[in-house]
Amino acid sequence: MPSRMPDQTNAPPPSGTRIRPVPRTGALRLSPGQERLWFLDGLHGDGTEYLVWLRMRLRGSWDPAVFARAVTAVVGRHEVLRTRYRDSDGEPVQVVDPPGPADVTVVDLTGGPDAGTRAAALLDTAAGRPFDLRREHPLRVVVARLAPTEHLVGLTLHHIAADAWSCDVLLRDLDHAYRALAAGRPVPAPPSVQYADVAAWQRARREAAGAAGIGYWRDQLAGLEPVLLPTDRPRGTRRDPSGDMLAVDVPRHVARLVAAAGERYGTTAFMTLFAAFQVLLAHRTGRTDIAVGMPAAGRDVPETEDLIGFFVNTLVLRTDLAGEPSFTEVLDRVRTTVLAALLHNDVPFEDVVAAVRPRRDPARNPLFEIMFQVLHTAETPGTLGGATVWPLPMNATDAKFDLVFTVCRTAAGDLRCVLEYAGGLFDRTTMLRLAEDYVALLERSTREPEARAVRLAPAPGAPGVPATAAVPAGAPVPPAPAPAGPVEQVVAGIWSRLLGVDDIAADDDFFDLGGHSLLVARVRTALRRTFAVDLPLQVLFEATSVAGLAAVVTAAVRADVSRLSDSQVQDLLSRAAREGTR
Repeated sequence: MPSRMPDQTNAPPPSGTRIRPVPRTGALRLSPGQERLWFLDGLHGDGTEYLVWLRMRLRGSWDPAVFARAVTAVVGRHEVLRTRYRDSDGEPVQVVDPPGPADVTVVDLTGGPDAGTRAAALLDTAAGRPFDLRREHPLRVVVARLAPTEHLVGLTLHHIAADAWSCDVLLRDLDHAYRALAAGRPVPAPPSVQYADVAAWQRARREAAGAAGIGYWRDQLAGLEPVLLPTDRPRGTRRDPSGDMLAVDVPRHVARLVAAAGERYGTTAFMTLFAAFQVLLAHRTGRTDIAVGMPAAGRDVPETEDLIGFFVNTLVLRTDLAGEPSFTEVLDRVRTTVLAALLHNDVPFEDVVAAVRPRRDPARNPLFEIMFQVLHTAETPGTLGGATVWPLPMNATDAKFDLVFTVCRTAAGDLRCVLEYAGGLFDRTTMLRLAEDYVALLERSTREPEARAVRLAPAPGAPGVPATAAVPAGAPVPPAPAPAGPVEQVVAGIWSRLLGVDDIAADDDFFDLGGHSLLVARVRTALRRTFAVDLPLQVLFEATSVAGLAAVVTAAVRADVSRLSDSQVQDLLSRAAREGTR
């Protein structure tokens, strides 16, 4: 099977104690990364943006019944694969269930008409069905038997329980368990620590670090405006999750130039490939302040290498390309940026967002909309339980960002660009041109590294920053309106308690006051307890002022008691507010 292990992402091991098991008698908190995914899952409802898929064709002697037992054994081995997530007073907690049968569906289509088409449809259906994290375990498996020696297998996981590295661990453990069960041997024992132990260790490390790491990111990303590519269609007020993907091979002679540049200038393959991508974005947008997201593996201690779980942290790599630098100068700047970011990669992305406080927009992600990564892939098929495995491509997927640009790299150095993009914003031809231009720029930059790399002209259609009206010097500033009425006052009180801020005005913005995604969930719990309304997270994300949120609460109560008069509704809200503040 192809490996998806990132090429660029591990930092030096942190100082501190090793990961040790924690008691299972109390509440098990989520890791910071899991908390972010738990919030996003609730925000986007029934979306599939945060699912991970593996799809493969197996050829050879292979028994689906033994494989189903192997899946159950691996789920028993890794607690995170049998964990559910529930809300406990606005705080998500893990519920680890005891080992039991895994969710494996086996369908025998041998000899049936259109068996291949029907099998692909079964896998598509399983991959397109969201998980209910409160009730379901985050792994489902479908096996379709096409012939005695040919099977299609699809595995679907929720990102809250797995990352790309985890997929390699999962396939390796499934292979080991299958072989052991087929031979009548015991399956491998569970690891000494589980993901819940890692989550507790990460939270302790986060508390011990305090504001030290946050300071770096606050300074590094101050004043950042996200880089946005010119789109083929206007961006809506809500995020459109529809996505598409395409792949473009890099000619072998260009791949050799990339390898030679790394040897000559002392850069990793990631740095060289990323530097060219930064230059491409500068040309496309007409900007020299370029910031892109990068997934960091987060497995910087030995105990994490063989665990399934969500370890990935997101780093924002910001490069200054001003001054029309050569490609060698761009490489120097990128090297400095990447190394500094990796030294601070233990700061959770959610903490970075809370510290930087970017402008919130329901149609955009905070801080960046473009991600870049380099992944290793295998050149030959692997095996699973003795059968030969051929990876199968996935169909179009939901888009988490405007663009995720992945360069797949084999052990021999061959390169392939895979673009996952927002189909609601970009045409396929636009993304194909972008990939082809990247390959051409990669060749030119590595062939003539001393030549000027960044040549900027205003990019047609490049998004600008909206201007703000100037306030005359010395003009009187009107006082901020105080919360009016019991509902606004209760909302302000909830915010004050959660944010540690006094004197909150009716038009204050929750995120400007220091709020962040996870605190939104706690606001939702407090409103549910006080007014008996259950507002969707998306609504709370959009109604960001005291007055706006109070209006939403009032409307929700009115919808529940539509037969009451306005005065009766106001009386009910006043009573609820008094009860909720006792």
